[in-house]
Amino acid sequence: MSVDIAPRSAPKLNYAHIRRFLQEELRQREVIIRASGLSAAPNIDPVSWATNQAARRVMDQITAALDRLEAGTYGRCIRCGGAIVAARLDIMPYAENCVDCQRDVDKR
Repeated sequence: MSVDIAPRSAPKLNYAHIRRFLQEELRQREVIIRASGLSAAPNIDPVSWATNQAARRVMDQITAALDRLEAGTYGRCIRCGGAIVAARLDIMPYAENCVDCQRDVDKR
C-alpha cells in the first residue's frame, strides 16, 4: 500500500467573484459612512463615530485587496509573500496577512 504524499495544489480562486464581493462590501461601507453623516463625531455620538472609523478602516483594507487583485498578488501575504490559505480568504476576503504573520501583527 502506497501513500500519496505529494503536496496538494492550492485551490483555484474565482477572482471575478471575489472582485464583485469586495466591490459590494465597499459599497456597503460607503452607505454606513454616509448614514452616520455629521453625527459621526466623538463629542456628538461616540458610537456613530467609532462605527464610521471602523468602516473607513475596512474600506482601506478592501481597496488594498482590490489593488492586489489588479496587481496579481491577491492571496499572498504582504509581509512574507507566502500564500494566504483559502479558508482565511473565505472568511475575510480582504485579508492581507497569512495566519502566522497576522499573529505577529496582533501581538504588537
